[in-house]
Amino acid sequence: MKLQRNANAVSVSFISQRKVSIAVQSYILIALPLIGFFVFSIYPILWTFRWSFYSYNGIASATRFIGFDNFITMFTTDFTYFKLWGNTFLFAACKIPFELSLALVLAVLLSQRIRGSSFFRSIFYLPSVISTAIIGLIFYNLFGYFGNINAILLKLGFIKTEIDWFASKNTSVAVIVLASIWNTFGINVMYFMAALTNVPKELYESAELDGATRIRMFFNITLPMIIQVFQVILLLSIVGTLGINDIILVLTGGGPGGQTFSVMSYLTKQFMPGFMDTSTPSLGYGCAMSVVTTIMFAIVAGLYNIFSTKIKNRY
Repeated sequence: MKLQRNANAVSVSFISQRKVSIAVQSYILIALPLIGFFVFSIYPILWTFRWSFYSYNGIASATRFIGFDNFITMFTTDFTYFKLWGNTFLFAACKIPFELSLALVLAVLLSQRIRGSSFFRSIFYLPSVISTAIIGLIFYNLFGYFGNINAILLKLGFIKTEIDWFASKNTSVAVIVLASIWNTFGINVMYFMAALTNVPKELYESAELDGATRIRMFFNITLPMIIQVFQVILLLSIVGTLGINDIILVLTGGGPGGQTFSVMSYLTKQFMPGFMDTSTPSLGYGCAMSVVTTIMFAIVAGLYNIFSTKIKNRY
């Protein structure tokens, strides 16, 4: 009896030590991500929020607390920031519907047993791993005044003289949207293809026996079955498009006359060291804009949640 008690005590002690060991290992494993999260996410947010209430240009002697003056100026005097939200939503309206439709159609086609589907998957995915700076240079050379697009259009007789694609807002936005779609639609094709593999083939076979057309099967079977993945892809597309930045800086630099700036590219160009045109920027004002941008993103996220819930209830 005594030996049994000792054995039980040893067993409990061993289990307790093992639990402690597993807990220590778990905390060690999550320590690095947590440190990165606090250092590179939480701290910058708090830093930005603090300096949004200051007149701050990086010079300590010129720094002073001004309260809500930066926000008051933004809402009452300087309306450039809110005009740029119009550009940002324009990018989203032009890009997201076309990109997701194209990605879904290609995913459906590539999911069929056709020859060369693996090759096309690789080709479509390739732009997603290419640097945005390189993609910007490619499209800048394609649509430059003496670029390949003008040369082809001249040769085919569609135009009589070269088009300066970057001289007007409309054509510049079109080039930016095309470059951005080419950069990101491939990864969405992969997401949709992964979702389509989970759709039971028996549903299509039953629908085909009932005489359903492919279009009807798409809207009544395919789309409802992948709707949850579609919601995630839509969310990623919205976040990515609203945060569009580097492709604009590389392609147009905000030109002509700052008409193609998005919110994020404007903040980067005007208030981030290394991109600014002035040596003494108003970093405090830029921080205030960043705070308002965060709130705007939260509003968009809230609206998306409402829209997403309605889609889920419908299907």
